[in-house]
Amino acid sequence: MSAQKMREVVRQIQGLPALQAQAVLAVVPRKGARVVAKTLKSAIANAEHIKNSWDAAKLQQEVKHLEAQIENTKKHKRINALTHKRDKYESFLSSRNGLSPESLRVKVSVAGTAMSIKRFTPKARGSAGPIIKRRCHVKITLSDE
Repeated sequence: MSAQKMREVVRQIQGLPALQAQAVLAVVPRKGARVVAKTLKSAIANAEHIKNSWDAAKLQQEVKHLEAQIENTKKHKRINALTHKRDKYESFLSSRNGLSPESLRVKVSVAGTAMSIKRFTPKARGSAGPIIKRRCHVKITLSDE
């Protein structure tokens, strides 16, 4: 589905509580709403998994491990990725509500363009007409702030 069509759906849930956003997506009569609802459900499940399986000591140990990796790495792309991951874990540690689904809000919801698939269909007089099948990436970030 094209990013333009998906953005119309994604804008509707920006800033809403996660459970309310799920309810809104359930009644939106667009094909993109089903895809965004699936992505939102996955994001909520990821937050619950982090809440249930990671304790504070384990997270602090992971942060220290990531800091050691950052010091030993010389590649800038790798350092940026590790720094982003470390910051994410630190935000989990500072989370007040423990990432419960009731306290989560849709902080960022974006639909960006992805690679298009190009096909051709036969036309009159031996020519060909292009068919461009557009795709998109949906990104949803939840926060408990």
